[in-house]
Amino acid sequence: MTAAVEGPVSELERRNAELSHRLSIELGLAGVCASGGGIAALVQAAADRSSNPIWLIDPRRRVVARSAQVRGSEFKAPDVDLLLEEHGPVDLASLEPVLIPARPARGIARRHLLVPVARDNRLFAWLVVAEVSSRLAPEAAWLTHRTAFHLAGEYAVQRRLASASWNARAALARQLVRGSNRDEDVTAAADYLGVRVDADRVLVYLADAAVDDPRDEQTISDLVARELGVEVLGARGREGTILLVEALADEPHVSLVQHVKNAMRRVVRDLGEPDAIVGVSAVTRADALQRSYRETREVVLCVDRFARGGDRVIAVDDLGPARLLVANGDVGAVRRYVDDVLGALLGDVPGSSDLLKTLQCFFDTGRSVRESAARLGIHENTVRLRMGKIHDLTGLDVASNSNDQLSAQTALLVLRLEGHPAIPPFDGHDDAAEGEEHSA
Repeated sequence: MTAAVEGPVSELERRNAELSHRLSIELGLAGVCASGGGIAALVQAAADRSSNPIWLIDPRRRVVARSAQVRGSEFKAPDVDLLLEEHGPVDLASLEPVLIPARPARGIARRHLLVPVARDNRLFAWLVVAEVSSRLAPEAAWLTHRTAFHLAGEYAVQRRLASASWNARAALARQLVRGSNRDEDVTAAADYLGVRVDADRVLVYLADAAVDDPRDEQTISDLVARELGVEVLGARGREGTILLVEALADEPHVSLVQHVKNAMRRVVRDLGEPDAIVGVSAVTRADALQRSYRETREVVLCVDRFARGGDRVIAVDDLGPARLLVANGDVGAVRRYVDDVLGALLGDVPGSSDLLKTLQCFFDTGRSVRESAARLGIHENTVRLRMGKIHDLTGLDVASNSNDQLSAQTALLVLRLEGHPAIPPFDGHDDAAEGEEHSA
C-alpha cells in the first residue's frame, strides 16, 4: 500500500516541480514584456533558459534577433535560406510549427524547430531553435511556444503603435496640404509628433498606378526618407500618394529638387514600378503646399496624356506654365496646336532637327544666344542664323515676342513629353557636340 501511495505522490511532486519551473519561466517572459524590453530582450530571455541557440527570422527570411551566446563554440547557425529550402521549402505564410530534420549531406547537421510568431491569423516572424546542447524535448518545445506567444504580443502592440503614429502623421500631412498650417489644433498635433509645420517642403505626387495597396503609402514614405535622410510625411491624395519632403536649410533648392527626383526614380524601381508617374514640386513654403499639390497633379496629367516612354519622374519647373494647357486641354486639340505652331519644323525640312534642338536650348538657357552656343558647341552667329530660319519657317519671333515665346514653349513641351529625338529628355542634356564651330 505504501508503495502504491508513494507512486502518485512522486508523480505529483514531479508535476508540481515542472509547473513551478514553467511558472517561473512564464513570469520571467511576462516581466520582460512589462518592463518594455522589446523583441530582442525576449529572444535573449528565452535563450537564457535554454541550452540551445534561438533566433528570430521575419517572413522575408531576415534575422531579426538571436541568442547573444551559444553554448558550444563549434556551433554555427546554418544559412536561413538553406534551412527553409531543405524542408521542401517551408511555407513562411503557414501558422503551423515545423520540425526540420537533420540532413548532414545538405549542410544541416541538427534538427531545428520553427514556431510561428502570430496573432489573429497574422504572421509576424518565425522563432527557430536548433538542437545543439540538448534534444528538442517537450520542455524545449513548450519554452519556444510560450516565447512565440509573448513575441506575438510585442509585435501586435508595436504594430498598433506604429499604425496610430502613421495615421496621425498622415492626417497631419493632409491638413498641411489643405493649408491648415496656422490652425492651432494642427500646430499642437505637429508639436506632439515632432513635426515642424513651418518647414519648407518639396511635395511629391505619385500616381495611383504604382500604389495598388494603400498600405504601400507608409512603405514608400519610409523608403524615400531613407534615401534622402530627411523627414517625409505621407498621405493619400485623390488619385495617388502625397509625400511631403522636408527641405534642409543649407541645401540649394535646385539641387534638393534634383535629389528628390533621383530618390523617387530609385524608389519606384525598387518597388517594381519603373513606369510610375511622379510629379515633383519646387521647394514650397508651408502656406503654399495646396498650390504645389495642384501643380504636381498637372504634371502627372501631362505625362499620362502625352509621354510615350522615357523619364516619368518630372518636376513642375521642368514643364513651366505651359503645363496648364497641356494638362487640361483636349488631347486632339493640343496636338493640332503643336502642328500649327511647329509643323514646319516637323517634316522633311533639311536641318529641322538642329532647328528644334536650338530652339529648345534657347529656352533652356533663358533665351541666351551665348549660353545656347556654348551648350551646343557652335558659334553665336550660327544660333542667330538658326533662329532667323525658325522665324522664316514658322513665323515665330521667339527673340522678342512674348506670345510667340509661350506658343513655342507649349509646343516644345508636348514634343518633349512625347520623346521627340531632337529634343533632350527632361533629366538629361544633349552633350553631343555638333562638331566644328560654324561662322556666320
